[in-house]
Amino acid sequence: MIEAICSNDDLRAICKNEIKENNACVNLDSSFYLDNGNLNDEKIINLAIDEYYNGLGLGNTPPSIDNLLVINRGDKKFAVYLIELKDVKKLSRLCNINIRTKFNTTIDDFMLERFKSEFDRDDVKITDLNLWLVCNRFSFMSKSISDEDYEKRIKNTIIEKLMMIPPFRYKGKIGMLNVMFNNAEIC
Repeated sequence: MIEAICSNDDLRAICKNEIKENNACVNLDSSFYLDNGNLNDEKIINLAIDEYYNGLGLGNTPPSIDNLLVINRGDKKFAVYLIELKDVKKLSRLCNINIRTKFNTTIDDFMLERFKSEFDRDDVKITDLNLWLVCNRFSFMSKSISDEDYEKRIKNTIIEKLMMIPPFRYKGKIGMLNVMFNNAEIC
């Protein structure tokens, strides 16, 4: 799957070495990087999905997630991570309909329509489907509360807000949207 992605010039153009938007980011394990600081494309590919759609110059650009990762787990098995980064100051800025649309666009249009030959392959197995909404620390919370208390309060609030989003499906896998916090790590 990674080889097919790397062979496509349109996809190769949106390969990135980091997952970051303003103050929200996801860290990748150092084993995914080469000595020169680039990702090892035999192990992992990180595609900037929103950059692809914004680059199409459409009058009405469809909402899409920030990053799509494909990780080689060996023997034609791959893990897929769909990641939306949110650097927002207020919880009210998270719109579950918009978030759901971003993930649907990425799976239905990007992976299963536009780049079907790279992503919808019979010769590979998807080991897991991970959907992450990565949020920075919201400013309405007191900075004096512990990270643990903050995380509990926010996760419960966000989870309640996003519970209306049904699970996503891709190649026989079902994935629920998971709320992650800034600097979450993928190993």
